[in-house]
Amino acid sequence: MSKISIVAKVFLVIVGLAFLNVAVQAFINPQTVMDFVSVKLENTSARNSTRAFYGGVNLTFALFLIYGAFKMQKEALILASLYGGGFVIGRLYSILMEGQPSTFILTWLTIESFLTLGSLILLIELKKQKLL
Repeated sequence: MSKISIVAKVFLVIVGLAFLNVAVQAFINPQTVMDFVSVKLENTSARNSTRAFYGGVNLTFALFLIYGAFKMQKEALILASLYGGGFVIGRLYSILMEGQPSTFILTWLTIESFLTLGSLILLIELKKQKLL
């Protein structure tokens, strides 16, 4: 196993565990996830939607990224880059439209940018070494 393949595996497992952390928090108490952006979930439908997106979608992504770390690195890295890239695009558009967000959002923009770039760099390196 090459060094870059090991790095990709570790990267995907760490990202998967981060998604899993958000998913567990959202399932247990969806309000805790939304408190970071000062959104109150005042009805059953709001809590249901938060559990579905932040809980269910992140759980699915987490499981796939962890599985992909061992069995499908290319596909897992593509998913991670698309997911992170989508957030980056949405956050940058929002900054252009509405101005400076909170430090919390800027921190996530930084994390999502690194997720996107890291995934793309690993994809390129794995392809160079013909490991994909």
